[in-house]
Amino acid sequence: MCADGEYKNFAMGSGLNSPELNCCACKGYKVTAECMRDTGGGCGWTGTCNGWRGPTDCKKGKCMCQEGYCANEAGTCLQSSRAVAMREKAGMNVVQQQCSTKTNGRCMMGGCDFWRGATDCEMFKCVCVPGHCVDEFGGCYKSMGLIRAEVVPIHATQPKFPGVPVVTALCVSGGGSRALSAASGSFRALRDLGLLPSIDAISSVSGGSWASAILMFAEMDLETMLGPATMPSALSLFELDKTPAPLGNAVTAKINNIAISLKLSGVPFGMLWVAAVAKAFLEPFGLNRLDAYLAPSWAAVEQIKLKNPQFKDAAFQVPTPGRAKTLIMNSAILSPSSYKASADNVVNLQVSPDFTGSPFYPHVGGSVDAQVSYQSANAGDKPLTKVLMGGGLVSTYAYGASAPTNRGLNGQMGGEDVEMQSPTHPMCLARAVGMSSAAFGGQMSGIPGIGAETNPRVEIWPVSSDEHPKPQKAMRFMIGDGGNLENTGILAALQRGASRVVALINGPEPLAMTPSFCEPPAGYIPTGAEITSQFANLFGYGDVNSSQQEFHKYNQVFPQSDYLPMLCELQKLKASGKPTTLRKTMQVQSNSWWGIIGPRSADFIFAILQKSAAFEESLPSDTRQALAEGAVGGVPDFPLMQTTFYNPPDLTYWTPRQINLLAAQTEYAVRQNAELFKAVLR
Repeated sequence: MCADGEYKNFAMGSGLNSPELNCCACKGYKVTAECMRDTGGGCGWTGTCNGWRGPTDCKKGKCMCQEGYCANEAGTCLQSSRAVAMREKAGMNVVQQQCSTKTNGRCMMGGCDFWRGATDCEMFKCVCVPGHCVDEFGGCYKSMGLIRAEVVPIHATQPKFPGVPVVTALCVSGGGSRALSAASGSFRALRDLGLLPSIDAISSVSGGSWASAILMFAEMDLETMLGPATMPSALSLFELDKTPAPLGNAVTAKINNIAISLKLSGVPFGMLWVAAVAKAFLEPFGLNRLDAYLAPSWAAVEQIKLKNPQFKDAAFQVPTPGRAKTLIMNSAILSPSSYKASADNVVNLQVSPDFTGSPFYPHVGGSVDAQVSYQSANAGDKPLTKVLMGGGLVSTYAYGASAPTNRGLNGQMGGEDVEMQSPTHPMCLARAVGMSSAAFGGQMSGIPGIGAETNPRVEIWPVSSDEHPKPQKAMRFMIGDGGNLENTGILAALQRGASRVVALINGPEPLAMTPSFCEPPAGYIPTGAEITSQFANLFGYGDVNSSQQEFHKYNQVFPQSDYLPMLCELQKLKASGKPTTLRKTMQVQSNSWWGIIGPRSADFIFAILQKSAAFEESLPSDTRQALAEGAVGGVPDFPLMQTTFYNPPDLTYWTPRQINLLAAQTEYAVRQNAELFKAVLR
């Protein structure tokens, strides 16, 4: 690529393998690199890099790919996709690179650890099977080479999403084990009302993604997965202490022990959380594969294989029929490695079975400039400026690799048959769920040398357009919990134009009962602390200016004038003992950071987790006594249990009593408002 932004389709002499070096083709212009050469590895005092990284040079302590090679997300140097394409078009042989197959893992009779991927146990050593190479984590991957996939531009002048139009949406908020337990009860009631198949999209965050991914992908009938309907009057402690239904039972896994075991087996910090989530929550449902690609259906898998024959033996995961039509798992794109995330640069990442990416460019107000900047995490280093983010989606099986070989139409600007390098690691279900729930991501991203080693990372490039035509290379970004940016999933649903929305908001904060929001004191100014920030942020209140972990600055989508009147109605429901479930026609405002188009109206149900006296009074006497006893009774702070370390020292473990009781309350809330849910979701 020349400095004037123009790409050339030819090169001469030795420049063919490294076209960016050929200044003749560039008419004397200064050239720019077309890809990332920093492998992320260090060479230190030895001056050498690991052999599996491929052709590298040691420069200032960093392992850098040699000219004509690009670093993939595994930190391995491969010939740049553009150089490969040019050699193929010129009828020249493409150099076949050798790779290491030694993982450094040990094995016994039980074989190798699941996270290493396709391995054989040879002489008590884990080695990659033929056709696979070892990556920076000691896992095995198969390079699919150049593949073809769809790139869909989505921006202000082209706002249409691919796939099924979204009219009805179910939004499942974050909140760790509390969110999963609460969601399992809501799902059970929606199942019995026959409403799950009528939902166009589930939009989930963090713990809500744990629950929603299992609901959508597990090949288990819903009666078994969610358990039978419950009656509050039958929920004695004896009943509550029984093993929960499989979905709820997922959070009885002790993730601390699992993470320690995985770390001792050699899992590096950079993939530890994803591997732990896979093992703890997804393995019981057979969904823990780290080498499986996502697709919307088995028919779509056949189309992928027709377009890309090299996928003929690849593993795929697809949603189970009879559930919602699609799933959107929300994460946050924090910052490139060694740079700081902030409210002015963090954008949404959406993973669905069919497409993945960041729709729309993050404009601020009426600004035309959609580029963002990142301050260095290393003191004295220059900031990274003028970075274009978002602009569209990419076929999920192709997401996470270098930018397309063609940087114009039918390339980085979009097309149905775009050529690009395959990702090293598939965007599997476990990876999507792990990223969506990496709550530590925001805080870790600002710690030099730590964030890049602990946070999930993905190669990301923007979809360019006539508005922003200059192509941009892929960069390796740290990914964090979707709740670092927006913790309900509502904004992703509104981006798609959803007009009938059910929001399951399972935050930990209580609704304040004083002062009265029906008659607030003169001059009262809301702070967002009146209720869970998950809800308040949507009105522009709450922790919108936090800078370390939560980046809610640009999340307002409802008028602030509607905030206190809605809190008034919620106070009335809570005071009467009823579930705080409210149906409301909301006026949706435009939000240029998210690309949400307004003004327009949308029919909403907000099912907000709060104490329900009517539910608790329906319980048997021994269960009511346990609630009164708090920690002694085994359900302290019910139902607003804390998100992490509720049962220390484990991060996510819950007891059957806690899971079953919370699921029963949210099930009760849906059943008590069955006609509202039918009206909105049918």
